[in-house]
Amino acid sequence: MTKRRIKVAVAPLVLALLCSYATVLPRTVAAEAASPTSPGGNTELITRGKRLFISYGCGWCHEDAGRKAGKGPQLMNTQRDDNFILTRIATGSPGKMPAFGAGLSADDYEALLTYIRSLKPETNP
Repeated sequence: MTKRRIKVAVAPLVLALLCSYATVLPRTVAAEAASPTSPGGNTELITRGKRLFISYGCGWCHEDAGRKAGKGPQLMNTQRDDNFILTRIATGSPGKMPAFGAGLSADDYEALLTYIRSLKPETNP
């Protein structure tokens, strides 16, 4: 009975995520078209995504700000598609990653995805 309740509780969350993803996609495309230095450009999304990544403790498992594999996989240059990444952030993975769906807005998802896609190897000056 417990498993059925969990599945029933997860279904609305996944549906809400997919609906919010549909509303995020047009803004993501528009943000990519904007100049990185413009007020609405990727720079603001990347900064916000990095702050969320840090504040939610993502670096605990995704080392070097997501650039290296740790307890969790490396996020830089991931071959996973946007839908997979957003779904994993929202619903987690039992025993591997917590679900953050309830605490994040559509704008938060967009910022985190933009940050993950922006990751590049750090250079030592």
